[in-house]
Amino acid sequence: MMSSDVISIRIPKRLREKVRKYRDVNWKEVVLEAIESKIRQLETQEILAKIDELNRGLKPGGTPAWKLIREDRDAGH
Repeated sequence: MMSSDVISIRIPKRLREKVRKYRDVNWKEVVLEAIESKIRQLETQEILAKIDELNRGLKPGGTPAWKLIREDRDAGH
């Protein structure tokens, strides 16, 4: 069984009343999906920032990208 932790959040009363109105919704699942989605977004931003940092140290190549792509396609790759 997967271990888990409990977190608590405060929500406005008007929102809590709406949550109670829609009892058939699995709110735990909604919250978990939202958290996982936000984590994926943050991790992606982190990775892209690292890539940008690595790219800053690179000098442009001498051969245009279109030429490299054409050579690769012509070679049957």
